[in-house]
Amino acid sequence: DRAVTKLLISEPNPNAVNAASQITLQCLNTSEKDHVLIELISAIIEEPFFDDLRTKQQLGYIVSSGVKGVDQSRTLSAIVQSNVAPSERLTSAMMTFLDGVRDKLLLPLNSADIELYVKGLIDRRLEPDKQLAIEVTRNWSEIASGRLQFDRLQAEVAALLDINKQDILDYWDELYNSDSSRILVTEIVPRTGQVSSKEPSLRGDGVKHILGINDIEQLRASGEMRLSTS
Repeated sequence: DRAVTKLLISEPNPNAVNAASQITLQCLNTSEKDHVLIELISAIIEEPFFDDLRTKQQLGYIVSSGVKGVDQSRTLSAIVQSNVAPSERLTSAMMTFLDGVRDKLLLPLNSADIELYVKGLIDRRLEPDKQLAIEVTRNWSEIASGRLQFDRLQAEVAALLDINKQDILDYWDELYNSDSSRILVTEIVPRTGQVSSKEPSLRGDGVKHILGINDIEQLRASGEMRLSTS
């Protein structure tokens, strides 16, 4: 079973009526191939994710997914905010979608599909910088981080050209379907409105680790966080 950590937070604004849930999948691998594979998967699931949860299920107006880089790690996040469905329902719907990604979105891919997604990511990397500030910021980030990889874009293009369907399936299995998967679920629970709750429930519901935060201001002041296991 994959290990999932859940963070439950009471909405600090008592007048806010929106529930929200974010699922974050973290990859600690540092190769260019790993970095472009998570972007490729993000590109594959972005439109179907929005279509399913926003258009079909109408769970919320804010429905999005995407990749973020922090140093050498990469995270793939899916986010839904809603005033019509509680946070646990948002999480359940997102997990159901992610459970079906391999069979519904990745297995049906053919070589032409993959080439189209790859081309989009390559074109983005090879597009000339429109402003000097963009080029300076990119190069300065290499200096500030100590990585000093000034040919990163070219290296990632080479990695993209080397990707095949099995690479995508293997990467997804490691990212989401393995016992080494790093998955964080964060739920914001409002205190007013039709999807409100007095305080986050600490029931496990199959989740391995749960962090319950009922007073975020107190948490910030104390600098402490308690971990309970289910």
